[in-house]
Amino acid sequence: MQIIFTVPQSHVVVITRFGKYAKTKKQGLRSRIPLFEKIHRVKDWGNTANKEGIFIELTEQNMNTKPKQCHSKDNVPVTIDASIYWRIIDVKKALFEVDNLPTAIVDTCLNALRSEIGKLTLDQILSSRQELSEKVASSLIETSGKWGVQISRVEIQELETSDETAEAMRLEMAAERKKRAEILQAEGFAAAKIKTAEAEAYAIKIRADAEAEYLKKLSGTLSRDLVGNILMMEKVLESYKTISANPANKVFLPSNIRTLISDQILGSTTSSEV
Repeated sequence: MQIIFTVPQSHVVVITRFGKYAKTKKQGLRSRIPLFEKIHRVKDWGNTANKEGIFIELTEQNMNTKPKQCHSKDNVPVTIDASIYWRIIDVKKALFEVDNLPTAIVDTCLNALRSEIGKLTLDQILSSRQELSEKVASSLIETSGKWGVQISRVEIQELETSDETAEAMRLEMAAERKKRAEILQAEGFAAAKIKTAEAEAYAIKIRADAEAEYLKKLSGTLSRDLVGNILMMEKVLESYKTISANPANKVFLPSNIRTLISDQILGSTTSSEV
């Protein structure tokens, strides 16, 4: 084993003395005391956060979990996996406080995911993926700190349900869209009815005001009886007009209707003069 060695940038080397942690060598040209000091070799990390088994990386690492099936609060099976972003901040703890750091991080993350998913319904899980990721990352802070690791974020990559659940969700969404459309249509119809009623009420008011003004002017120049006869004859004529508006209706008018009208008005005039 080399006595003098070079530590790459953003890496460290851990030196042990008689099998115990002694010191951490940072980047640059370094050395060790032969026979007494050894470079600690990482055996179980694979290529994660180390090079050649002796150079521990301090840069941010990314690991993907394997898909894991969990159950939501409403007992719906959900298959989920995530990406974990982390970095070593205490090399001594990372090597000696946990048996296999990468495996421990992944297992702890999956357990946290399962725990958080069990607190939410399927709808909540699907609509709050970012919030779920943040909760998982927060729940790992204390444990990862004991291992000398800082977890910056956890990103949920895949979130799948069974085919039966997916079909049920599709049908539910279609029913919900139809329901919303029917509600909007009903609201529009009701609004139109209200507008029509308001317009009719306004038209009636206008006609009533006009008739009141008309009566006021007639009363100023004609007798009370004559005004009454004139209004009565107007109503009769309006009735004939309404009936005759439909071509299918047959309307029979008296042959002497003009005479009747004249007699009605003239009679009122004569009686007022007497």
